[in-house]
Amino acid sequence: MTEQLLSEWPVAQNWGFVLFLICFFISMQVLGRGRRLLFSMLEGIFRRRNRQSIFFENIQHELVNKLLLSTQTIFLLSIFIFCIVLHRANVPLESLSQMFWLVGVCSGVIIFYLIVKFILNALFGAIFSESDQTKLFNQNVFSIVALSGLVLFVPTAILFYAPDAYYFCLYFNIIYLLFVEFLIIYKIHTIFFPSIKHLLYFILYLCTLEVVPLYLGYRALIYLLENSSLWVI
Repeated sequence: MTEQLLSEWPVAQNWGFVLFLICFFISMQVLGRGRRLLFSMLEGIFRRRNRQSIFFENIQHELVNKLLLSTQTIFLLSIFIFCIVLHRANVPLESLSQMFWLVGVCSGVIIFYLIVKFILNALFGAIFSESDQTKLFNQNVFSIVALSGLVLFVPTAILFYAPDAYYFCLYFNIIYLLFVEFLIIYKIHTIFFPSIKHLLYFILYLCTLEVVPLYLGYRALIYLLENSSLWVI
């Protein structure tokens, strides 16, 4: 990738530094003054259904921090896809607008995917399950998305600035995203289908609300990698 970089790449790195610096301040706020929020999200993800978070009453006002972390996750995933396109599509970075265009498109796709996912979960809960179960599941997914902003920050920054570490950071992020998906599947099992007699409904749920959206996301990613027309502004 280094051989293909043009003069616009240092400018893109400068803008990337500003964006990564904003993410750094968000992360430090959560790891510093917002540690109760971090512990609450972790405890909420791994607790049993019938247990209440011991931190819940203290962090209801931290919704803004969770939204900021979720925004950071969306940005980091967009940069991650941008680095893959730059490395695999054999399209040089000819202007700064190309970077912002692709990052913006990826962010819009991820936001749309998350909104559709939450809407489908809400519809599923309204028809087939109790509202408390759906609310608990959406809170867990919200926490997982927010926490991902902390985990993806360092490897994505290295991926952006150190092309020599491309494959190491690539595989780390892919493995983590697979872990996130298995964690979501685990929460689906424990919240909606804890009994073995619900196995068929569990499989149908996965196919409808998990596998299909992921497949569509995968096809969209392949489209981004294979079509250089997205680089034309």
